Amino acid sequence: MRTLRLSTALLCASLLPVTANAASYIAIQVEAEDYQSKHSDWRVFSNSSNPNVSPDPDGSHSSSASGNAYVELLPDTRVTHSDQLSTGTNFWNTAGSGPSLSYNVNIPEAGRYLVFAKAYSTGTEDNGIHVGLNNSNPASGERMQWCNGKNQWTWSSAQRTNSNHCGTERTIYLDFSFAGANTVTFSAREDGFELDQFILLKETGEGLRCAPQSNDQISCNQSATDNSSSGGTSNDDPADEQPATEEPATEEPQDDDQPASPGGNFVACSSANSDPDGDGYGWENNASCLTDVTTATLSPSDSTVMCSSASADPDGDGYGWENNQTCLTGSAPLSPDSSETPCLLTDSDSDGDGWGWENNRSCRVR
Repeated sequence: MRTLRLSTALLCASLLPVTANAASYIAIQVEAEDYQSKHSDWRVFSNSSNPNVSPDPDGSHSSSASGNAYVELLPDTRVTHSDQLSTGTNFWNTAGSGPSLSYNVNIPEAGRYLVFAKAYSTGTEDNGIHVGLNNSNPASGERMQWCNGKNQWTWSSAQRTNSNHCGTERTIYLDFSFAGANTVTFSAREDGFELDQFILLKETGEGLRCAPQSNDQISCNQSATDNSSSGGTSNDDPADEQPATEEPATEEPQDDDQPASPGGNFVACSSANSDPDGDGYGWENNASCLTDVTTATLSPSDSTVMCSSASADPDGDGYGWENNQTCLTGSAPLSPDSSETPCLLTDSDSDGDGWGWENNRSCRVR
């Protein structure tokens, strides 16, 4: 565990690389393999150690991990959306119910700390985990999510919600009520999850926004309108920095008066139980079906088909591009949300389904 307190008077860049011009923050960085305790299904990979647990279809990524070591939840039995989902075996939607890792951390001062974790995700079924504190599982630590940065170690602090499956960055945090020894816990949401590091980050400077970059360097920017993680509970915090309070789709029964089908290659699921991971897509009769079709007026359309490969969706938003048309990878939201990028050109949408392709990612034709 490495702790850095940055201020204008003292720059301890030898502990963690830093780019900041003013103000201060506290950062506590922990390697995933430096756990205090763990469930036996969490396995340590390193350049000199490979657990050889089967199935593990994506192999070892220790050569690119920090310190050439990381932990992974194995076996990895659900790799694609069409694979069998078994709650309590390869999926745990309730925080704290799945196999966990615990870490002892020494907190210099009490307050709110953003949680950033670095994970390796290869698809839509190995990109979620829960974060807890001192034997509790606060809502602000549930459903930590990765969509972008597939097939590489990627930082995230985003929380998955019903309206935004990829989550909004800087919405996963823990409130430490006291300084000193505390226990941070990561509990499974999906099997196959790979964890390299995590950082607890408290921004003590007014309007300071900091985050780890791809090279693990912490970079800070001044923002006159953001005080969200300064350690208090100010009423001036912007709404988009507040924790999501809505429950995942699996917690709520689906309405009985849904339209029979949104059209195209998908039909409505006969039961909400077909979609235990709450992504809006279920699996019945050896085919994908839709559980939340009440908002499916914009997509998918008659021309939308399933992608043949997850690599068709490099930005991880659930929409891909194959054979000159939009396709679905299986985790697409049923309608665009506020975070969807608008297309710059209307002819980006060659198949007329409302979704285009620009700059190597899906965009929404508005």
